Amino acid sequence: MFLLETESRSDKKKKVVCFHWKRKVGYACDELSKSAENIKMAGGRPRNPVNLVPVDQVLQPQQVLEEQWTLLELIPAVDTTDKAIQWLARRGMLRNHLLCHVCGNGMTVSGYNGHIDGKRWKCPTQCRGGTKSIRFDSWFQRSHLPLTKCILLLYFWVEDLPQDKICRELGIGCHTAIDWCNFIREVCDEDLRRHPQQIGGLDPQTWEPVVVEIDETKYFHRKYHRGQWREGHWVFGGIERDSGKCFMVEVQDRTRATLEALIQEWILPGSHIISDGWRSYHHVEQIGGGGLYTHDVIVHENHFVDPKNPAIHTQNIGNTWMRAKRKLKRQFGTSEALLQSYLYEFVWRNKYKDGQRSYFSRLLTCIREQY
Repeated sequence: MFLLETESRSDKKKKVVCFHWKRKVGYACDELSKSAENIKMAGGRPRNPVNLVPVDQVLQPQQVLEEQWTLLELIPAVDTTDKAIQWLARRGMLRNHLLCHVCGNGMTVSGYNGHIDGKRWKCPTQCRGGTKSIRFDSWFQRSHLPLTKCILLLYFWVEDLPQDKICRELGIGCHTAIDWCNFIREVCDEDLRRHPQQIGGLDPQTWEPVVVEIDETKYFHRKYHRGQWREGHWVFGGIERDSGKCFMVEVQDRTRATLEALIQEWILPGSHIISDGWRSYHHVEQIGGGGLYTHDVIVHENHFVDPKNPAIHTQNIGNTWMRAKRKLKRQFGTSEALLQSYLYEFVWRNKYKDGQRSYFSRLLTCIREQY
Protein backbone atom coordinates (compact mmCIF):
# COMPACT_ATOMS: atom_id res chain seq x y z
CA MET A 1 0.00 0.00 0.00
CA PHE A 2 2.86 2.36 0.79
CA LEU A 3 4.38 1.84 -2.68
CA LEU A 4 1.06 2.58 -4.35
CA GLU A 5 0.58 5.72 -2.35
CA THR A 6 4.06 7.02 -3.22
CA GLU A 7 3.54 6.52 -6.98
CA SER A 8 3.10 9.72 -8.91
CA ARG A 9 0.02 10.50 -10.95
CA SER A 10 2.06 10.24 -14.17
CA ASP A 11 3.12 6.68 -13.25
CA LYS A 12 -0.49 5.70 -12.58
CA LYS A 13 -1.55 7.20 -15.92
CA LYS A 14 1.18 5.20 -17.69
CA LYS A 15 -0.08 2.02 -16.05
CA VAL A 16 -3.67 2.68 -17.13
CA VAL A 17 -2.59 3.36 -20.72
CA CYS A 18 -0.46 0.23 -20.70
CA PHE A 19 -3.41 -1.77 -19.37
CA HIS A 20 -5.68 -0.55 -22.20
CA TRP A 21 -3.08 -1.34 -24.84
CA LYS A 22 -2.74 -4.87 -23.43
CA ARG A 23 -6.50 -5.30 -23.76
CA LYS A 24 -6.44 -4.16 -27.42
CA VAL A 25 -3.48 -6.38 -28.26
CA GLY A 26 -5.10 -9.30 -26.50
CA TYR A 27 -8.35 -8.76 -28.44
CA ALA A 28 -6.42 -8.63 -31.73
CA CYS A 29 -4.60 -11.85 -30.84
CA ASP A 30 -7.93 -13.52 -30.06
CA GLU A 31 -9.27 -12.47 -33.46
CA LEU A 32 -6.18 -13.82 -35.20
CA SER A 33 -6.48 -17.10 -33.36
CA LYS A 34 -10.15 -17.35 -34.35
CA SER A 35 -9.24 -16.74 -37.99
CA ALA A 36 -6.54 -19.41 -37.71
CA GLU A 37 -9.08 -21.81 -36.23
CA ASN A 38 -11.47 -21.04 -39.09
CA ILE A 39 -8.79 -21.78 -41.66
CA LYS A 40 -7.89 -24.93 -39.76
CA MET A 41 -11.55 -25.97 -39.82
CA ALA A 42 -11.49 -25.45 -43.58
CA GLY A 43 -8.66 -27.93 -43.91
CA GLY A 44 -5.72 -25.56 -43.45
CA ARG A 45 -6.48 -23.47 -46.51
CA PRO A 46 -9.51 -21.61 -47.97
CA ARG A 47 -12.24 -23.87 -49.25
CA ASN A 48 -12.97 -24.08 -52.95
CA PRO A 49 -16.05 -22.11 -54.04
CA VAL A 50 -19.38 -23.83 -54.61
CA ASN A 51 -20.77 -23.17 -58.10
CA LEU A 52 -24.43 -22.69 -58.96
CA VAL A 53 -23.79 -24.55 -62.23
CA PRO A 54 -20.73 -26.47 -63.44
CA VAL A 55 -18.06 -24.14 -64.76
CA ASP A 56 -18.06 -25.81 -68.18
CA GLN A 57 -21.78 -24.98 -68.55
CA VAL A 58 -21.27 -21.21 -68.22
CA LEU A 59 -21.76 -19.73 -71.69
CA GLN A 60 -19.41 -17.23 -73.28
CA PRO A 61 -20.91 -13.88 -74.40
CA GLN A 62 -20.85 -14.90 -78.08
CA GLN A 63 -22.68 -18.13 -77.25
CA VAL A 64 -25.38 -16.17 -75.42
CA LEU A 65 -25.65 -13.81 -78.37
CA GLU A 66 -26.22 -16.68 -80.78
CA GLU A 67 -29.08 -18.16 -78.75
CA GLN A 68 -32.56 -17.95 -80.23
CA TRP A 69 -35.42 -18.09 -77.73
CA THR A 70 -39.17 -18.24 -78.18
CA LEU A 71 -41.71 -17.80 -75.40
CA LEU A 72 -42.70 -21.48 -75.58
CA GLU A 73 -39.06 -22.47 -75.07
CA LEU A 74 -38.34 -19.89 -72.39
CA ILE A 75 -41.24 -20.54 -69.99
CA PRO A 76 -40.41 -24.19 -69.14
CA ALA A 77 -36.71 -23.26 -68.83
CA VAL A 78 -37.36 -20.73 -66.04
CA ASP A 79 -40.73 -21.70 -64.55
CA THR A 80 -39.28 -22.34 -61.07
CA THR A 81 -36.91 -20.28 -58.93
CA ASP A 82 -34.18 -22.94 -59.05
CA LYS A 83 -34.39 -23.13 -62.84
CA ALA A 84 -34.31 -19.35 -63.14
CA ILE A 85 -31.22 -19.11 -60.91
CA GLN A 86 -29.37 -21.73 -62.94
CA TRP A 87 -30.53 -20.20 -66.23
CA LEU A 88 -29.14 -16.79 -65.26
CA ALA A 89 -25.92 -18.25 -63.83
CA ARG A 90 -25.24 -20.10 -67.10
CA ARG A 91 -25.48 -16.79 -68.95
CA GLY A 92 -23.22 -14.93 -66.55
CA MET A 93 -26.01 -12.75 -65.14
CA LEU A 94 -25.69 -14.12 -61.58
CA ARG A 95 -22.47 -14.85 -59.70
CA ASN A 96 -21.72 -18.54 -60.25
CA HIS A 97 -19.61 -18.62 -57.07
CA LEU A 98 -18.73 -16.23 -54.27
CA LEU A 99 -15.78 -15.92 -51.89
CA CYS A 100 -16.15 -14.73 -48.31
CA HIS A 101 -14.69 -11.25 -48.00
CA VAL A 102 -13.43 -12.01 -44.45
CA CYS A 103 -11.82 -15.44 -44.50
CA GLY A 104 -11.52 -16.00 -48.27
CA ASN A 105 -13.37 -19.32 -48.20
CA GLY A 106 -15.79 -20.27 -50.95
CA MET A 107 -19.36 -19.57 -49.82
CA THR A 108 -22.02 -22.22 -50.05
CA VAL A 109 -25.66 -22.01 -51.10
CA SER A 110 -28.14 -22.61 -48.30
CA GLY A 111 -31.90 -22.50 -48.05
CA TYR A 112 -33.43 -19.32 -46.70
CA ASN A 113 -37.14 -18.69 -46.32
CA GLY A 114 -36.63 -15.01 -45.53
CA HIS A 115 -36.13 -14.10 -49.22
CA ILE A 116 -38.23 -14.63 -52.30
CA ASP A 117 -35.47 -16.69 -53.94
CA GLY A 118 -35.42 -19.21 -51.08
CA LYS A 119 -31.61 -19.39 -51.23
CA ARG A 120 -28.61 -17.30 -50.22
CA TRP A 121 -24.84 -17.42 -50.12
CA LYS A 122 -23.42 -18.37 -46.70
CA CYS A 123 -19.87 -18.64 -45.39
CA PRO A 124 -19.26 -22.21 -44.11
CA THR A 125 -16.95 -21.03 -41.29
CA GLN A 126 -17.67 -19.11 -38.10
CA CYS A 127 -16.10 -15.88 -39.34
CA ARG A 128 -17.96 -12.61 -39.67
CA GLY A 129 -18.49 -12.99 -43.42
CA GLY A 130 -22.14 -13.73 -42.81
CA THR A 131 -24.47 -14.19 -45.76
CA LYS A 132 -25.15 -12.61 -49.14
CA SER A 133 -28.18 -12.58 -51.39
CA ILE A 134 -28.08 -15.01 -54.30
CA ARG A 135 -28.49 -11.87 -56.45
CA PHE A 136 -25.44 -10.19 -54.92
CA ASP A 137 -23.44 -8.01 -57.34
CA SER A 138 -25.89 -8.48 -60.22
CA TRP A 139 -28.40 -6.37 -62.12
CA PHE A 140 -31.19 -8.01 -60.09
CA GLN A 141 -29.68 -7.24 -56.67
CA ARG A 142 -32.15 -4.54 -55.59
CA SER A 143 -35.23 -6.09 -57.13
CA HIS A 144 -37.90 -7.86 -55.09
CA LEU A 145 -39.55 -9.40 -58.16
CA PRO A 146 -39.22 -13.19 -58.57
CA LEU A 147 -36.43 -14.06 -60.98
CA THR A 148 -38.83 -15.96 -63.24
CA LYS A 149 -40.90 -12.80 -63.70
CA CYS A 150 -37.74 -10.74 -64.20
CA ILE A 151 -36.67 -12.92 -67.12
CA LEU A 152 -40.13 -12.94 -68.69
CA LEU A 153 -40.38 -9.17 -68.28
CA LEU A 154 -37.14 -8.76 -70.24
CA TYR A 155 -38.59 -10.95 -72.98
CA PHE A 156 -41.89 -9.05 -73.11
CA TRP A 157 -40.04 -5.73 -73.30
CA VAL A 158 -37.96 -7.04 -76.19
CA GLU A 159 -41.14 -8.11 -77.95
CA ASP A 160 -42.40 -4.52 -77.50
CA LEU A 161 -45.42 -5.56 -75.48
CA PRO A 162 -47.35 -2.54 -74.11
CA GLN A 163 -46.90 -1.95 -70.40
CA ASP A 164 -50.53 -2.65 -69.55
CA LYS A 165 -50.24 -6.09 -71.14
CA ILE A 166 -46.97 -6.76 -69.30
CA CYS A 167 -48.77 -5.97 -66.04
CA ARG A 168 -51.61 -8.34 -66.88
CA GLU A 169 -49.40 -11.21 -68.07
CA LEU A 170 -47.03 -11.09 -65.08
CA GLY A 171 -49.50 -9.99 -62.41
CA ILE A 172 -47.45 -6.96 -61.39
CA GLY A 173 -48.37 -3.36 -60.65
CA CYS A 174 -48.23 -0.52 -63.14
CA HIS A 175 -45.48 1.31 -61.26
CA THR A 176 -43.36 -1.84 -61.15
CA ALA A 177 -43.65 -2.29 -64.91
CA ILE A 178 -42.80 1.37 -65.53
CA ASP A 179 -39.73 1.18 -63.28
CA TRP A 180 -38.47 -1.97 -64.97
CA CYS A 181 -38.92 -0.52 -68.45
CA ASN A 182 -36.91 2.50 -67.30
CA PHE A 183 -34.18 0.20 -65.94
CA ILE A 184 -33.97 -1.60 -69.29
CA ARG A 185 -33.76 1.68 -71.20
CA GLU A 186 -30.86 2.65 -68.93
CA VAL A 187 -29.09 -0.52 -70.11
CA CYS A 188 -29.69 0.55 -73.73
CA ASP A 189 -28.40 4.03 -72.93
CA GLU A 190 -25.21 2.67 -71.38
CA ASP A 191 -24.66 0.27 -74.29
CA LEU A 192 -24.87 3.13 -76.81
CA ARG A 193 -22.45 5.17 -74.70
CA ARG A 194 -19.96 2.31 -74.53
CA HIS A 195 -20.31 1.51 -78.22
CA PRO A 196 -21.11 4.78 -80.02
CA GLN A 197 -22.00 4.50 -83.67
CA GLN A 198 -21.34 7.16 -86.28
CA ILE A 199 -23.09 6.95 -89.61
CA GLY A 200 -22.22 7.82 -93.19
CA GLY A 201 -18.70 8.12 -94.54
CA LEU A 202 -17.51 6.31 -97.66
CA ASP A 203 -18.81 2.96 -98.89
CA PRO A 204 -16.00 0.43 -98.16
CA GLN A 205 -16.63 -1.38 -101.47
CA THR A 206 -17.24 1.40 -103.97
CA TRP A 207 -15.66 4.34 -102.07
CA GLU A 208 -18.70 6.38 -103.00
CA PRO A 209 -20.16 8.82 -100.44
CA VAL A 210 -22.85 7.27 -98.24
CA VAL A 211 -26.11 9.22 -98.33
CA VAL A 212 -27.30 10.53 -94.95
CA GLU A 213 -30.65 12.27 -94.49
CA ILE A 214 -30.93 14.76 -91.62
CA ASP A 215 -33.88 16.55 -90.12
CA GLU A 216 -35.31 17.87 -86.87
CA THR A 217 -38.72 17.28 -85.32
CA LYS A 218 -40.66 18.23 -82.22
CA TYR A 219 -42.04 15.95 -79.50
CA PHE A 220 -44.79 16.58 -76.93
CA HIS A 221 -46.22 19.69 -78.60
CA ARG A 222 -49.68 20.77 -79.65
CA LYS A 223 -50.55 20.05 -83.29
CA TYR A 224 -53.08 21.79 -85.51
CA HIS A 225 -53.84 24.29 -82.69
CA ARG A 226 -55.74 21.63 -80.75
CA GLY A 227 -55.45 20.96 -77.01
CA GLN A 228 -53.44 22.73 -74.36
CA TRP A 229 -50.34 24.60 -75.52
CA ARG A 230 -47.07 22.83 -74.74
CA GLU A 231 -43.59 24.02 -75.55
CA GLY A 232 -42.39 20.59 -76.67
CA HIS A 233 -38.87 19.27 -77.22
CA TRP A 234 -36.77 19.54 -80.38
CA VAL A 235 -34.92 16.43 -81.55
CA PHE A 236 -32.24 16.33 -84.25
CA GLY A 237 -31.51 13.11 -86.09
CA GLY A 238 -30.08 11.45 -89.15
CA ILE A 239 -30.35 8.14 -90.97
CA GLU A 240 -28.06 6.27 -93.33
CA ARG A 241 -30.13 5.64 -96.40
CA ASP A 242 -28.94 2.12 -97.32
CA SER A 243 -28.28 0.51 -93.93
CA GLY A 244 -30.92 2.32 -91.84
CA LYS A 245 -28.41 3.22 -89.10
CA CYS A 246 -29.57 6.31 -87.28
CA PHE A 247 -29.02 8.69 -84.38
CA MET A 248 -31.38 10.93 -82.42
CA VAL A 249 -30.41 13.68 -80.00
CA GLU A 250 -32.57 16.10 -78.02
CA VAL A 251 -31.46 19.71 -78.62
CA GLN A 252 -32.19 22.99 -76.89
CA ASP A 253 -32.34 24.94 -80.14
CA ARG A 254 -31.94 24.55 -83.90
CA THR A 255 -29.24 27.13 -84.48
CA ARG A 256 -26.44 26.65 -86.96
CA ALA A 257 -23.82 26.22 -84.24
CA THR A 258 -25.81 23.51 -82.44
CA LEU A 259 -26.69 21.45 -85.51
CA GLU A 260 -23.29 21.71 -87.20
CA ALA A 261 -21.58 20.49 -84.02
CA LEU A 262 -23.88 17.46 -83.92
CA ILE A 263 -23.31 16.77 -87.62
CA GLN A 264 -19.57 16.58 -86.98
CA GLU A 265 -20.12 14.38 -83.91
CA TRP A 266 -22.44 11.82 -85.50
CA ILE A 267 -21.78 11.87 -89.27
CA LEU A 268 -18.48 10.67 -90.70
CA PRO A 269 -16.51 12.82 -93.17
CA GLY A 270 -17.11 12.02 -96.81
CA SER A 271 -20.88 11.63 -96.39
CA HIS A 272 -23.37 13.10 -98.82
CA ILE A 273 -25.94 14.91 -96.67
CA ILE A 274 -29.48 15.65 -97.78
CA SER A 275 -31.64 18.04 -95.77
CA ASP A 276 -34.64 20.31 -96.07
CA GLY A 277 -34.35 24.05 -96.53
CA TRP A 278 -33.94 25.02 -92.87
CA ARG A 279 -31.53 27.96 -92.74
CA SER A 280 -29.16 26.29 -90.25
CA TYR A 281 -28.21 23.80 -93.01
CA HIS A 282 -27.16 26.44 -95.56
CA HIS A 283 -23.44 26.07 -94.74
CA VAL A 284 -23.11 22.30 -94.33
CA GLU A 285 -20.48 22.14 -97.07
CA GLN A 286 -18.35 24.66 -95.14
CA ILE A 287 -18.20 22.63 -91.92
CA GLY A 288 -14.62 22.10 -90.74
CA GLY A 289 -13.27 24.53 -93.28
CA GLY A 290 -15.00 22.80 -96.19
CA GLY A 291 -14.49 19.50 -97.97
CA LEU A 292 -15.85 17.21 -95.24
CA TYR A 293 -19.34 16.81 -96.66
CA THR A 294 -21.32 17.29 -99.85
CA HIS A 295 -24.86 18.60 -99.55
CA ASP A 296 -28.17 18.64 -101.40
CA VAL A 297 -31.34 20.43 -100.34
CA ILE A 298 -35.00 19.64 -100.93
CA VAL A 299 -37.37 22.52 -100.21
CA HIS A 300 -40.59 20.98 -98.88
CA GLU A 301 -42.62 24.08 -99.71
CA ASN A 302 -42.03 23.19 -103.35
CA HIS A 303 -41.54 19.41 -103.50
CA PHE A 304 -41.03 16.43 -101.21
CA VAL A 305 -38.99 14.69 -103.94
CA ASP A 306 -36.83 16.61 -106.39
CA PRO A 307 -38.52 16.28 -109.82
CA LYS A 308 -35.15 16.48 -111.59
CA ASN A 309 -33.36 14.00 -109.32
CA PRO A 310 -35.62 11.53 -107.47
CA ALA A 311 -32.71 10.55 -105.19
CA ILE A 312 -32.89 13.94 -103.47
CA HIS A 313 -35.47 13.60 -100.68
CA THR A 314 -35.78 13.15 -96.92
CA GLN A 315 -38.48 10.47 -96.94
CA ASN A 316 -36.45 8.00 -94.89
CA ILE A 317 -35.81 10.30 -91.96
CA GLY A 318 -39.46 11.35 -92.08
CA ASN A 319 -40.51 7.71 -91.86
CA THR A 320 -38.10 7.22 -88.94
CA TRP A 321 -39.74 10.08 -87.00
CA MET A 322 -43.15 8.52 -87.65
CA ARG A 323 -42.07 5.12 -86.29
CA ALA A 324 -40.40 6.64 -83.22
CA LYS A 325 -43.45 8.74 -82.32
CA ARG A 326 -45.86 5.90 -82.99
CA LYS A 327 -44.11 3.79 -80.35
CA LEU A 328 -44.57 6.54 -77.74
CA LYS A 329 -48.26 6.84 -78.59
CA ARG A 330 -48.70 3.11 -77.93
CA GLN A 331 -47.62 3.62 -74.32
CA PHE A 332 -50.66 5.83 -73.59
CA GLY A 333 -48.70 8.34 -71.57
CA THR A 334 -45.00 9.04 -71.39
CA SER A 335 -42.77 11.30 -69.32
CA GLU A 336 -41.21 14.31 -71.02
CA ALA A 337 -38.26 14.06 -68.61
CA LEU A 338 -37.47 10.61 -70.03
CA LEU A 339 -37.59 11.66 -73.69
CA GLN A 340 -33.91 10.99 -74.30
CA SER A 341 -34.23 7.49 -72.83
CA TYR A 342 -37.09 6.76 -75.26
CA LEU A 343 -34.88 7.94 -78.09
CA TYR A 344 -32.04 5.72 -76.88
CA GLU A 345 -34.38 2.73 -76.86
CA PHE A 346 -35.47 3.42 -80.44
CA VAL A 347 -31.87 3.86 -81.64
CA TRP A 348 -30.79 0.72 -79.75
CA ARG A 349 -33.54 -1.36 -81.36
CA ASN A 350 -32.72 0.11 -84.75
CA LYS A 351 -29.01 -0.65 -84.27
CA TYR A 352 -29.61 -4.34 -83.58
CA LYS A 353 -32.53 -4.96 -85.95
CA ASP A 354 -30.99 -8.11 -87.44
CA GLY A 355 -34.06 -10.09 -86.38
CA GLN A 356 -36.45 -9.49 -83.51
CA ARG A 357 -35.61 -12.75 -81.76
CA SER A 358 -31.98 -11.66 -81.45
CA TYR A 359 -33.00 -8.59 -79.40
CA PHE A 360 -33.47 -10.79 -76.33
CA SER A 361 -30.01 -12.35 -76.54
CA ARG A 362 -28.52 -8.94 -77.29
CA LEU A 363 -30.15 -7.45 -74.18
CA LEU A 364 -28.83 -10.31 -72.04
CA THR A 365 -25.28 -9.73 -73.25
CA CYS A 366 -25.59 -5.98 -72.59
CA ILE A 367 -26.69 -6.63 -69.00
CA ARG A 368 -23.90 -9.15 -68.53
CA GLU A 369 -21.30 -6.72 -69.87
CA GLN A 370 -22.46 -3.85 -67.65
CA TYR A 371 -22.93 -5.84 -64.43
